[in-house]
Amino acid sequence: MSHPIAGRITFNLVAGIVVTIVTVISGVAWMAYRQNDQAAQQTRTMVMGGVDAMHTRVQGLANDYSWWEEAYEAYGRGDRDWIDANIGTGIVDTLIADFLAILSPQGELKYGWWTPEGAPSPQSVMTPELIARIQELIRTAPIENNAARSAYIETPAGTLLFAVSRIAPVSKLDTVKPEDLPVLVMGFYLSTQRLSELGRSFLINDLRLQPGDAESAKGFPEIRDIYGKVIGHFVWTPPTPGFAVLRNVVAPIAGGLLVFCLIAMWTVLRARRLALSQALSERQAVTAARTDSLTGLTNRYGFNELSDSDQFGDACANGEAAIIYLDVNGFKAVNDSIGHQGGDELVGLLAERLSMILPPDARFARVGGDEFAVALTGKTAQATVAGVASAMVHSLDQPFGVAGFQFQVTAAVGYAVADGKDVTPSELMRRADLAMYQAKNAAERDAVPYHSGLETGALHRKRLGIALRGAIEADEFSVVYQPIVRASDLAVVSVEALVRWDSKEFGRVSPAEFIPVAEETGAIHEIGKFVFQRACRDMVEWPGLKISINVSPAQLRDPSFANDLGAIARRHDVVPNRFKLELTEGLLVRNPTIAKRKLARLKSMGFGLSLDDFGTGFSSIGYLRQFPFDWLKIDKSFIAELGTNPTANALIQSMIALGDAMDIAVVAEGIETVEQLQLLRLLQCEFVQGFHLSKPLAAAEVTALLAGLGESRRLFPDLPPPKAELERQINLVQS
Repeated sequence: MSHPIAGRITFNLVAGIVVTIVTVISGVAWMAYRQNDQAAQQTRTMVMGGVDAMHTRVQGLANDYSWWEEAYEAYGRGDRDWIDANIGTGIVDTLIADFLAILSPQGELKYGWWTPEGAPSPQSVMTPELIARIQELIRTAPIENNAARSAYIETPAGTLLFAVSRIAPVSKLDTVKPEDLPVLVMGFYLSTQRLSELGRSFLINDLRLQPGDAESAKGFPEIRDIYGKVIGHFVWTPPTPGFAVLRNVVAPIAGGLLVFCLIAMWTVLRARRLALSQALSERQAVTAARTDSLTGLTNRYGFNELSDSDQFGDACANGEAAIIYLDVNGFKAVNDSIGHQGGDELVGLLAERLSMILPPDARFARVGGDEFAVALTGKTAQATVAGVASAMVHSLDQPFGVAGFQFQVTAAVGYAVADGKDVTPSELMRRADLAMYQAKNAAERDAVPYHSGLETGALHRKRLGIALRGAIEADEFSVVYQPIVRASDLAVVSVEALVRWDSKEFGRVSPAEFIPVAEETGAIHEIGKFVFQRACRDMVEWPGLKISINVSPAQLRDPSFANDLGAIARRHDVVPNRFKLELTEGLLVRNPTIAKRKLARLKSMGFGLSLDDFGTGFSSIGYLRQFPFDWLKIDKSFIAELGTNPTANALIQSMIALGDAMDIAVVAEGIETVEQLQLLRLLQCEFVQGFHLSKPLAAAEVTALLAGLGESRRLFPDLPPPKAELERQINLVQS
């Protein structure tokens, strides 16, 4: 085992050296290429700036020659001599451009000059198609100075960069139309000399124009003619300053890498020697970590490692695995009689005796002070586990001799077999442990196999937990709303959102049944978000109506709970003060400091807070003083005795008075009869809720109910006066 470890260490170190060398070389090369790329980008920017300058120059020349009232007048009177002497000389004599033509408003070539002599004349260049494109180019230009437009055209003499502008009278702009003005066309050829001079100004020695759409010119700035066709590219040899720097640093870097390699190889050899010397101690440490020092058996860590292995998982999936748990009874008597040393000796003797009756391929482990476990795998595991477990029980029928004394111990043994693909190793161990506890609690004298009857309610709760995971995605949850009514005028002022679960597997499941399971599994967080989102969506139809949302202590313990509620409210454009969050005393009892901070946070965001089931906890009055509650709900267990139990009447009146004294609104829930409602009105309870007023309704039913009630939102026009007996009870309490 030592040689593979040393080999891995050597390999890792050598790999690290290679990676370092490759990284250094790659980094230097990357920097060189990066510098080249930056230089190329800068050169491209300068070239494009030079090209823009050429456009600006030719446009400026066209503007100068066209924004000229005398020229306009000379054209109008057909004065060719004046036009030749003042415009044509710019081409023929001063050579400020290579090409100049004047077009009539109707698109006819009236005048033309060109140079050099071998270049095509304006008559051959100005085809009807080109003239039409020029008129389209200048059509949208305004009649003002600096309004020239530029473009390219390919000619037999090369690529011509030209600008077009209207010849306009400066003093008569208001009296002429753009389409009635002659057009001046002026330009020069992108000759080799011009481009070479432009390139040298940017330290580029070979700036040139490559005609056509050659593949080799891809990536260089392209030239499109007035028709939109690519007719060439500006090309040059990109500078490579990075390679020049690279040539200067190659020698120092190579020397540094050589020194690094020598030091690294020395380190590799030394590390290999250390690895070989420590291999034995490592193997001993690994064995010790998985072995019980007292019995030499596998310990709990080693047994858990076995159960987590892929091999054991495959055996479970194939129905070829079994687990036996054994708990020894009577160790305390041994320790009390002859001390812990004697108890340790008994453990060793017991392990030896049990080992003798186990199959050769069984994995036997001591997983606790007086607990042992056996793992069986293979095709015979299911057939042999019952006999092995029973033999373990009866192997303890004979007493053990320790320190001259005879001690009789017994064992509770339970076992489980993997009888289906859904039985994982952890589930198999749980089942064996459950069977062992059944044997221990029932004082069984033989091994107890696992069966589903041992699960009782635990199995059902587990199935509920599994079903809850996909219930939201399967659209099995819904939300109903029960109205909360103002007692004075019986107007609906609020509704309480209640979640319902119609499971495909279990049918309608009571919240009292699935909410605790959801809290245990963590599904309560997604259910809570679902209810809040649905309430935000539904309440759009109920302006002015508040909604109560029940909040589990498990939800409130979530650090992101408040932020999540705020985000959902903002997403649905709902203000938080339309919500009342109803909480029970669970979290307040366990951690009042954290609860106070979280409730203050919710309060600062605008949410209202209500203490639910008031009167059933240990210190509800103290909570009303400590926490920022806006509402309290009298538990329905008190309302159930209202009118039949004078003590209940007095307690409810005290709760209402307490709410009034602390400026907290009071809601009585669970109203089932008209008498209860009348009594609560006599007691001046502010709000009431219950089946007598309304059952929980779907969102559409709430909308219909509110529409039917009108603006008053009163559930009943009025109530009959209370019976004399009810008034007598109230008067008796108040007196």
